[in-house]
Amino acid sequence: MFGRHADGTGRYSWYLVHELRNLGLEVDVFSSTLHVRRVGPLFHFLASAHEANLNREFRHYDVVHSNEGAGLLVFHPCMIETYHHDYAQTNEFGDCVFNLLENVECHKVRHIVVPSCASKNSLLDYGFSPSKISVIHHGVNHELFKKDEVLRESMRRKLGLCNYFVVLNVGRLVKHKGHAALVRIMQKLPKSALIVVGKGKEELPVREIASKMGVKMLHFKDVTDEFLSGLYNAADLYVHTSTLEGFGLTVLEAMACGLPVIAYKVADFEQVVGGAGHLVDIGDVEGIKSKLWLLFQDEDMRRRLGELAYLRSKDFSWSETARKHVHVYKSAF
Repeated sequence: MFGRHADGTGRYSWYLVHELRNLGLEVDVFSSTLHVRRVGPLFHFLASAHEANLNREFRHYDVVHSNEGAGLLVFHPCMIETYHHDYAQTNEFGDCVFNLLENVECHKVRHIVVPSCASKNSLLDYGFSPSKISVIHHGVNHELFKKDEVLRESMRRKLGLCNYFVVLNVGRLVKHKGHAALVRIMQKLPKSALIVVGKGKEELPVREIASKMGVKMLHFKDVTDEFLSGLYNAADLYVHTSTLEGFGLTVLEAMACGLPVIAYKVADFEQVVGGAGHLVDIGDVEGIKSKLWLLFQDEDMRRRLGELAYLRSKDFSWSETARKHVHVYKSAF
């Protein structure tokens, strides 16, 4: 497992490679210019490619799979790209430049994998052919992320939250993730605490807002996957205030731990979450607030939705995700 909690694209990378190996494929993994782990020569997963002579190393691979534009400097006749979402929607200069480069990458590859229909639609808006794009949802590690009452009690004691209503949010602290709005929503929720996991340039502003408004907030920048599982179990509710997602893996992990979900209708949440939570229109902060208060007051509803969330999460597995990727590889080869 990861030594530390990685972001969604990193988790996708690790689990995909792991499950491809379980299916008997031989995989080489490259990260930056460092050859991270050699396990054979059929599938080649890239995080970056900077060396001018790198292309010569790729000729003997049947498939080259690049994640988020990492293979921009690599050319191979059977190249696959994973495009997570339209970063330009954040309206930040760096994200717009990154999205432009990734679009260049998408034009030169044989096929594109996306984690949601929403991501596919963003590529269709850029003029890509539907036949070039395959939607493959992420999975969840049910061995690690699962409901555990013993873990819940021990984690809540450890964090000093035994008598609190606990809301959890996991994600990079950047503007489109909506942490500031979530803190403001929590302001008048009695005997409550907010746990935030992630780091980013909004860390200081969010902490200042929480302090000013008297919101009890516990912030963790880096956690192990095991500790993250404990945080999911310690929480009563998972609230996802991001206005832009490719898939939203943390929502699925929370569901696997039996947490009801409140979120915006981004990515494919309506299909993934289904009736296991409450979804509101993007940007409807009052809608998030209303649903949060509803679940705060109704423990039976939280329990029912949590049970539905767990059952719904069972429909998603990394092994099935990997099998669908293999189908794409064979079709493109």
